[in-house]
This record gives sequence, C-alpha cells and structure tokens, in this order.
Amino acid sequence: MCIGTPAIILDVDYGNMTATVDYGDGVPRSVLIGISEEKVKRGDIVVVHAGVVVSRMSEDEILEQIRFFKEALGEEFVSIASTYISLLEKSRVIKGNEV
Repeated sequence: MCIGTPAIILDVDYGNMTATVDYGDGVPRSVLIGISEEKVKRGDIVVVHAGVVVSRMSEDEILEQIRFFKEALGEEFVSIASTYISLLEKSRVIKGNEV
C-alpha cells in the first residue's frame, strides 16, 4: 500500500518534467511530474508519493478528504485538516492571480 501526500504546485518545468511543490509547511520541494495522466499547473493540488506526482485533486476531493478525516478521527483530525485547508486556500490565491 502506498500513502500519498497532498501538495500544491508552485511552479512547473515541463522541459525537465519537474514541479516545485509545497506540502503545506512553506518549504518548496522539487518533484517529478512524469506519471500523472493530467497536465498539472500552478495552483493545482496534487498527490505526491516518493517524490512523484501521481494524481491531481479537485476542490471537491479535498473537501471530501476533510470530511473523511473529521469523521474517522474526531478531535484528532485538526492538524490533518489544517494542512488540507491551507493547501486549498493557497490554491485559490495562486489560481486567482493567474491570467
């Protein structure tokens, strides 16, 4: 079983098939975008496993994950949910600034 981590795309370099992402901690990291079937762009929220983007997440999927963690973990979900909420807010800001 694999566990992916949500991250937001900060920048994309299609020539090198890499992207810079933020996992919600404010630290930019480089990942590969080669196996994702969907084309990623700035502001997209993606799932990263072992340094590789494996899929893109919609806003509805993020909200569904928040509901799931709240239901499954109760009060303990706060730290996980805050990461998802932070990524969602950053995504909206970045996409709002795109032309």
